[in-house]
Amino acid sequence: MPFNFQYAQKMHSSNATYLSFKSRKFLFIFFFLFLSIFFKVSGQSPTPKQIFRESLSFLIKTQCDSTITGKQYAGEWPVYMNLIETYIFIGKKRKARDSNCFNISAVHNFLSEIYLHDTTLHELKPVLAKAFNEIKTYEVDKRYNFWKLLPAVRNHRMFGKDPHLLVRRPTNYPLNSRFINKTANVPEDADDTALANTATYYHNRIFNDTLKALSYAGFDEYLDKKRKNRNWYNFMLPTPGQSGAYLTWHHQEYEYDHWNPVTTYFSLLFIFSPFSSAFPVAYEPWIPFGANDVDVVVNSNILNYLSLTSQVNKSAGKNGALKVIGHCVRKNLWSTGAVYYPNSYHIDFAVAKAFRNGVEELAETTKKIVKHLTETQQPNGSFESKPWVNKKDIIQSTAYALHAMIDLRAKGMAIPDQNIRKAFEFLLTKAQRKDGMCHWEGGVYFSGGTLLRNILIWQSDAYTTALIASCFQRYYL
Repeated sequence: MPFNFQYAQKMHSSNATYLSFKSRKFLFIFFFLFLSIFFKVSGQSPTPKQIFRESLSFLIKTQCDSTITGKQYAGEWPVYMNLIETYIFIGKKRKARDSNCFNISAVHNFLSEIYLHDTTLHELKPVLAKAFNEIKTYEVDKRYNFWKLLPAVRNHRMFGKDPHLLVRRPTNYPLNSRFINKTANVPEDADDTALANTATYYHNRIFNDTLKALSYAGFDEYLDKKRKNRNWYNFMLPTPGQSGAYLTWHHQEYEYDHWNPVTTYFSLLFIFSPFSSAFPVAYEPWIPFGANDVDVVVNSNILNYLSLTSQVNKSAGKNGALKVIGHCVRKNLWSTGAVYYPNSYHIDFAVAKAFRNGVEELAETTKKIVKHLTETQQPNGSFESKPWVNKKDIIQSTAYALHAMIDLRAKGMAIPDQNIRKAFEFLLTKAQRKDGMCHWEGGVYFSGGTLLRNILIWQSDAYTTALIASCFQRYYL
């Protein structure tokens, strides 16, 4: 039979097409099975318990275990001081690790609450013990400073020998000018004092200890009452004058014979002159701009501590604090009301926490906070601060808002469950999981205040992670 070339060519082409189809079909099935197995094994959503346990692992493993004097200290967690824009008096924008009482006290307190919620978490006890031992290094007669006492990096005096006195300052952030070094030497403050004494309260409960803490009378020594000075930020905002609320700094401020806005203006204008009330004196504690201030978050933190320790009704500053908190919430001063806290949801967080822990007079104010939280949540479940605050500070804002919602709901406030769940869902998309640990990128938990409140900020992955871990435990576990 003669060879039919055209027929053979047709059959070859048909067989090739058939084989090609089979090959593609095989590859498609193989790829589909591979994807199915892959997503089943590695794409499975983690459970809330997994996220919570991995978060604790992160906090345990990132706690500093060694001291390098002047650089880092055993028991603390990494925190960074970040100048996000060049500022003429401080220098170019930069970021450096810092050691401060606020961060370690706050993380300690979050973990203490987590442990007290579930006392089978035995691995947290040595972590808490190390942290508390470090917190005590910031103490001065039951009051606490933001920074440690360290050798001055340069002589604070323009003329004369360096007396080599210890001063308060950042551990690693370089403060070059003599002026800025003097302004960093701040006195003890009510905020760190409230947080660190709260740590003492938790320490006593967890370790059956009887350490003494500062009483309400210590806070009542510094009230916004019968003063002969006023901080310019409180005046410009404005915050109620002679409010009777708690002052931030536990130190004597400059007193005028007769204070008025003009004196404040000129004191700021001539701040580099020793004749100005705002002038920082070498090796002396400096209250920013020479005038004490009233901060709504600081007042909330004090009320929280005094309520936890059953002292709040004895304090003369209670009504003034309630007045300032109510004013800021009524006026919707979410992003400007706090001198040192630019995040738009820090007020919600701090006030809701104080309410949860027993300050019942905040009930009416928290109704406004519920409205703020439910009306400003984004469709994806997140919350946002102003654009200039750490690019809206979305993770931190959501964490604060979520914690506030859980606190308020625990007190019977009408917080829809879907709002809480949507916030959790958003935060899960931002969780960073690796090697059995989980954490979130730290947002703005504190700032330099007033002129620096939006550009000199403190951030800590540990702080934000501990805050969110607390939310997971309280809602899901």
